[in-house]
Amino acid sequence: MPASPPRDRFRAEITALRAVAVMLVVLFHLWPGRLPGGYIGVDVFFVISGFLITGHLLRETADTGRVDLARFWARRARRLLPAAYLVLAVSAIAVWLWMPLVSWGQNFKEIVASALYVQNWALAADSVDYLAAENDPTAVQHYWTLSIEEQFYLVWPLLVLLATVLAVRMGRSRRLMVAIVLGAATAASLAYSLWITQANPPAAYFVTPARAWQFGAGALLALWMGSATVRRGTPTALLSWAGFLTLAWCGFVYDESTPFPGTAAIVPVVATLVVIWAGEPRGLLSPAPLMRWRPTHTLGEISYSMYLWHWPPIVILPFVLGAELGFWERVGILVFTIVVSWATKRWVEDPVRFTHRFGLRRPATTGLATLVGAALLVGGSMVGVQSAASAQERAAKVAAQLEEDAPPCFGAASRDPENPCHNPDLDDQLIPTPEAVVTDYAKDYPGCFAGVHDTELNDCTFGDLSDRSLPHVTLLGDSHARSFLPALVRMADQKLITLSAQLKSSCSWTRDEIRHDDPLRVSSCQEWKQNLQEWLLDRTDSTDLILTTGYAQMLTGSDDERVESMEAAWQPVVDRGVRVVAIRDNPRLPRAPQKCLSQLDEITPDACAFTREEALSKFDAFAATGRRVDGAQTLDLSDLYCDDETCPAIIGGVNVYRDITHLSVTYVRTMTPYVYRRLVDMNALPRPS
Repeated sequence: MPASPPRDRFRAEITALRAVAVMLVVLFHLWPGRLPGGYIGVDVFFVISGFLITGHLLRETADTGRVDLARFWARRARRLLPAAYLVLAVSAIAVWLWMPLVSWGQNFKEIVASALYVQNWALAADSVDYLAAENDPTAVQHYWTLSIEEQFYLVWPLLVLLATVLAVRMGRSRRLMVAIVLGAATAASLAYSLWITQANPPAAYFVTPARAWQFGAGALLALWMGSATVRRGTPTALLSWAGFLTLAWCGFVYDESTPFPGTAAIVPVVATLVVIWAGEPRGLLSPAPLMRWRPTHTLGEISYSMYLWHWPPIVILPFVLGAELGFWERVGILVFTIVVSWATKRWVEDPVRFTHRFGLRRPATTGLATLVGAALLVGGSMVGVQSAASAQERAAKVAAQLEEDAPPCFGAASRDPENPCHNPDLDDQLIPTPEAVVTDYAKDYPGCFAGVHDTELNDCTFGDLSDRSLPHVTLLGDSHARSFLPALVRMADQKLITLSAQLKSSCSWTRDEIRHDDPLRVSSCQEWKQNLQEWLLDRTDSTDLILTTGYAQMLTGSDDERVESMEAAWQPVVDRGVRVVAIRDNPRLPRAPQKCLSQLDEITPDACAFTREEALSKFDAFAATGRRVDGAQTLDLSDLYCDDETCPAIIGGVNVYRDITHLSVTYVRTMTPYVYRRLVDMNALPRPS
C-alpha cells in the first residue's frame, strides 16, 4: 500500500517513540550509571519534531500555496510555552526558597536564558569558559533542548517558505524545491556537526547548527513518505523492533566518553527514522500492542511535561533535604514527575492549546501573551540575579576591609610554621562568603592571562624592571599558577621582587599535550608553549627565578612520562643558569566545598573539611620534576592547606577554595609572607638586606 503522508492524527509509533525518549532521558538523569547513554532520548525528540512539523508545513503549502508564519508560530507558542513557563516560574520560586544564595546568580541567569530560548548558547559559552566549566548544574539546565527546538521552529518554516517562493519563480515542483533546500540545510548541518564534534566537543553538544540535521533527517523522511511512489515492504515489524532495540542499545552502551553528536548521533537518528517509517505494523510479531498499551500511550502523551518537570527536583531536592538523593528519593522524583506531568497536560497544556477564549486563537494575542510571560520571568529572575550580585559585592567589601586590617591568625597566619596560632574570634567567620568566593580569583590582571584558544604571549610585568638590585621572577602556568599572581604582585609592591607572568588557561609549562576534549584548546596550548620557550630563552640573562605550577590532573602520560615532559621543557632554561621552583599543585577536592558551606547553620573551623587522602593523594609531576632536575627545586605548601589528616575548607576564618580545583585569592594573599620566606630559605630569592 502507498505510504500515507504525515497526518495530524494519533500515530502509535510516534507516541511510543516519545515514551521511549522521555524515559531514556529521565532514567539517565536519575540513575546515570545504569543508563549512561540515555541522553540520546533528546535526539529522538529532535527527529520526531522535524518529521511532524515538516509534514504540517508541506500540507499547508499544498493546500494554500504559502506558509502563514504568524499562525504557525502562534500554534507552537500555545503548544509549548504554557507548560514551559509554568515550570520556569515554579523553578524560580524553588531556587529562591531553598537553594543557597551562592547558586542564585547562575540559576536565575539560566532561567532568563531559558525564557528567551537561548539556553543552549549560554551553556555552549560556559563549556569553553574555564571559570564556568565547573559550575554545578542549574535547575533549568535541561531547557537547552527546548531552546534548540524553538530556534528550529523559528527558522525551518522560513526555509520551507523560501523553497516555495523559489519553486513558483522558477516554475519547479514545490516538493522538489523543498527537498533541495531542506536537504542542503541538513547536509550542511551534518557536516558542521561532524567537524565541530572533533574541533570543539564541549560546545558541539549544545550549539544549534550541530543539531539541526537531526530535525532535517525527520523532515526529509516526511518528504519521502509523502510521495505516492513510496511503498513499505513486508518486514516492517522486524524493522520497528530493530529501531527500538537500537535505541535501547545506545542507551546502555553510549556514555559520557562517546563523542557526541558527531557520527555517534547517526545511529539513534536512523533508528528513530526506521521506527517512524515502519509505522504501526500488523502481524503476530508486531510491536503495535506495546505501542498502543495504555502506559505507553500515557507516557507518550505527557512526555513533554515529563521532560520539563523531571530535572528541577533532581537539582533542588538535595538542598531541601540537606542530603544527597538516595534510591527512594529518586523513585519519588519519578513518581512525582509522572503525576505532575499528567496534571500539567490535563489542566495547562490542553486547555491553552485548544481554547477559543480570550482571543488566544489570534496570533497577535498569542504573541502578546508570550511577551508578557517572558517579561515576567525575565524581570523576576533579574531581581534574583541582582540580589546575588549585591550580596557578592557586600561580602567582597567586608573581605577587602578585613584583609586590609587583618586580625591575628587570619588565614594562613594561623598555620605559621614558626608560630602557629588560633584566634577564637575567627571561629565563626567565613571570608569570603560562599556567594562571594565564586568571583574571588585574580581578575584584577586581565592582561596577564591568555584565553583558552589564544596563542599570543602576555605583556604582564610588575615593579621597576630597570632596578637590577631586585631579583626578577617569572610566573608560568595555567589558572592554578594564576592563583599565586596576587601574592607575587604584593611582593613586587613591597619592592621585594620584580615580576613577569605568562599564564594561559589549561596550559602548563610542559613539552607534551595537555589532557582535554577540546582539540583547539590542546593545539593552541602547544603553539603558545612554543612561543613561550623562545620568549624564556631570549630573557635568561634578565631572569633570576621561574615559578611554575599547574593543574596536575590535566597532564598526559604515565607518571614518568609527565616528569620527562616537564624536564624537557625546563632543562634548556636551567642550562642557561635560571633557577626553577615548581610549586606543588594545590589540593583537588572530591566535592564542591561552597555547596556544603552554603548550607551550614553554624560556621565552625572544621566544617566541610576533606581528608588529606581525598585531596592530596594524586601524583604531582610538578613536585617530582622539581626534585629531579638539577637547578630546580620544589616548593611544597601543603602544610598551609592541610594537616596530617585533614584539609579544612576554612583556615583562620578564610574560605580557602573558590571551587574544587582553585584556591581563593583571599587565602593566597594571606600566604604571601610564608611563600616569600620559603623562597628565601631555599636560596631561590636573596635575603633582604
